[in-house]
Amino acid sequence: MSGFAAPSAPQGSLAGPFEAPPKYQLLRVLGSGAMGTVVLARDRGLGRLVALKFLRESCPVFLERFEREARLLARLVHPSIVRVHEFDRFAGRPYLAMDYVRGGNLAQARLDPRELARSLRDVGDALGLAHSRGVVHRDVKPENVLLDGRGRAQLADFGLALERWESRSGRPVAGSLWSMSPEQVRGEHVGPASDVFSLGSTLYRKLTGAWPFRGRSVGDVIQAIQEDAPVPPRELVSGVPRALEAIALGCLAKDPERRPGIGEVGDGLGRFLERRTLYARVTRILGPNARERAVPRGPRIHPEEFS
Repeated sequence: MSGFAAPSAPQGSLAGPFEAPPKYQLLRVLGSGAMGTVVLARDRGLGRLVALKFLRESCPVFLERFEREARLLARLVHPSIVRVHEFDRFAGRPYLAMDYVRGGNLAQARLDPRELARSLRDVGDALGLAHSRGVVHRDVKPENVLLDGRGRAQLADFGLALERWESRSGRPVAGSLWSMSPEQVRGEHVGPASDVFSLGSTLYRKLTGAWPFRGRSVGDVIQAIQEDAPVPPRELVSGVPRALEAIALGCLAKDPERRPGIGEVGDGLGRFLERRTLYARVTRILGPNARERAVPRGPRIHPEEFS
């Protein structure tokens, strides 16, 4: 299982032989994973901050993934997908220049359910575009969801992405184990439904602080992903909104055919957000006991819709 992604390294000062074109001033390391290291840099000419991703080593597999990421990011133009500015080599080392997203990633963030739903709806929109272009991300997880200063989300790291014609069985298993779908850990065909599963795992993780499938070893986790039912989030953390629990559990269905489409997930998150907005408006009109009343000329508001 050497293809599983390693945890990101902590942020810190520059260390190691990082060389970049003179147009960039290297500032500090933002993170490091199995394939490369991301460094914060300043574009001297334009005066803007960028994230430079350097390939870790000259491994043919890693180089293929790196080039694929650059190609796909250039094609997938969407407000919720990190934008790429340049792909080139310097001193024989490939690098990728991307937008610097200031707010850190979802793994580091503490969001209330409404903020979380809004961020993951952005991710769902990004995945919807990718899927419509025949691209499966294969590594949706909190660390790959970046947040700007206003809480808007951008999906990053398409290094493991596959175009749908490539998503065939028999490929080496690669990805982040905790958020993999059953078909992904088995090395089978991976389609858009696998990204839906990973998005559900991400939602579950942020709602409860735990991954939906756990174990003492890699083998235990793989078995749990394929066979075990996740504990409902509300049994782990009181106050988890029922709507978000339902969305998470729906995404985590073992059978890809039983999972919602990415558009349905986005619609569900949107309905949750709209109901919360509706309740806030009704409270302003009817007062704090609005949950006990019927909305004039409309359906009764049930507390569980907003809890």
